[in-house]
Amino acid sequence: MKIIIYLLCLILLFWSGSALALEEGSLYQRLAAEEGLDEALVQRFQQDDQFPVKTAIIAKNLKQVESKAAYDRFLGSSSVRKAQQFLKENRSWMKLQEAKHGVEAELVTAIFLIESDLGRYPGRYKLLEVFTSLASCDQEVHLLKVYQELRPQYPELDYQWLKRRAQKKSAWGYEQLVALLRLTDRVEVDQVKGSWAGAFGICQFIPSSCLNYAVDGNGDGRIDLYNFQDAAASVANYLTVHGWRSGLDRQAREEVVWSYNHSRLYCQTVVELAYRLRK
Repeated sequence: MKIIIYLLCLILLFWSGSALALEEGSLYQRLAAEEGLDEALVQRFQQDDQFPVKTAIIAKNLKQVESKAAYDRFLGSSSVRKAQQFLKENRSWMKLQEAKHGVEAELVTAIFLIESDLGRYPGRYKLLEVFTSLASCDQEVHLLKVYQELRPQYPELDYQWLKRRAQKKSAWGYEQLVALLRLTDRVEVDQVKGSWAGAFGICQFIPSSCLNYAVDGNGDGRIDLYNFQDAAASVANYLTVHGWRSGLDRQAREEVVWSYNHSRLYCQTVVELAYRLRK
């Protein structure tokens, strides 16, 4: 089986020069048909070397394994103290945001800490590369390479499962690529960096969330998710739209946070950290 897959990879890689150009051209054609996108930026998708597909990014997105220990560290004493200090230094404007949007400053701070270490680590991946890669991740030429990269670590990995996951992720990646290209008034689209999962800013919004839920929190007429007040207002607005209100119990809080990040460990950690910050 390994030999067959290896031979298929060689064959596919041999003709990938012409095939990949067609596939990326297809992505260009889809983007060119979208209304309201920056034409100069879309034109760059005609050039094969502008936004190369990164199989390492695809692999991270298709096969994710969560670790409880990775979340437990946010509940350690040093992390709690760091979050408490942030709250102390920003209490005045955070309380104004809390009064306006109804989401506790402690919860917003917990999200900031877990998402970007309070803005210290917003990400290092160019988002155009992330979403170009994900939009193309269901193409056989890329998927076979990803499969080969993942097999040593996950020997039981099923190729058909990976293919089905890639089909869903590709559709999502294209949707987010289009959303990113609509954010030219908020970010430098071809320069903005974020996580390998495609989130950016202090609050780590994906592009569609930025389009739909980000708001101006400091009243300067701009939306900048690298500004703490804008990021806090945007998180609060997102959670309010998704069901946050005062008086929710722990389980209900976790359910609302689930809309923000589909990880039970994440939800539990955010809510628990917020409780600890209130003490």
